[in-house]
Amino acid sequence: MIRPVAAVRSRSGPRRARFAGMLPGGLWGREWLIALGSRRAVALKVAMPLVLTVPLAAGHAPTFWAGMLLSVLVAMIGAIGTGITVARARAAGLLARLAVVPRAPARTVGEWVVAAAAVDGLLLAPAISVVLIAGQPDPFAGLALVLMVVAVLLVANVLGCALAVLAGSAGDVLLDVVVVLAPLLYLGGLFTGVPREGWRWWAARLDPFSYLHAAFVAALGGSPSFAAVAVLAAAAATSAAALLALAMLGRAVLERA
Repeated sequence: MIRPVAAVRSRSGPRRARFAGMLPGGLWGREWLIALGSRRAVALKVAMPLVLTVPLAAGHAPTFWAGMLLSVLVAMIGAIGTGITVARARAAGLLARLAVVPRAPARTVGEWVVAAAAVDGLLLAPAISVVLIAGQPDPFAGLALVLMVVAVLLVANVLGCALAVLAGSAGDVLLDVVVVLAPLLYLGGLFTGVPREGWRWWAARLDPFSYLHAAFVAALGGSPSFAAVAVLAAAAATSAAALLALAMLGRAVLERA
């Protein structure tokens, strides 16, 4: 069903109405409408990752540290945005209204979170393009980076949604995201490298952030901890695990309304 333009015009003005006429109804359309409704907000969200990415790529920063910073950037963008959005939606009563909609909770929440991850991917696309242009990786390594970014954005958005269920406010979500992501990034070897033996080696192999770091390092011309084929396999496994967790999370999100 297409959302009527006139209905949105009365609430959000002509600019959002123009986007609303092109978007389907439901939470997927709502997420895109909010994301694209303000040109200034879109410009800021695109520019902020570029402020970090361009100096790292153009300045030929050490690939290990550049990969670490870019991996943290992707993880934080994915987790914080959705976590705060869900917390604010609960405070505004939106989740309580969604809880009584005759629709499967997994589908309702899943549509919302996947749309948020897609929006994050679109806004990060210029920064990822800078990495690919500056590093000029082979097509296989470039594809591995793109797919791993998509997978990590998806799992980070699911993580942010899960933390929003437990948090009391949007401010609590921000703190919880930092507390949870820090050990995950450490276990992925982003700060110290991936050891070749011991329990941390096994932890890194199960941590999607270690593969994202490896993909960035490879794309920038460094020596990654994991080959491109391992990164591609990790991207597929991470995406599948994130979607499964999202299906299980739907009811908890709406019950917490």
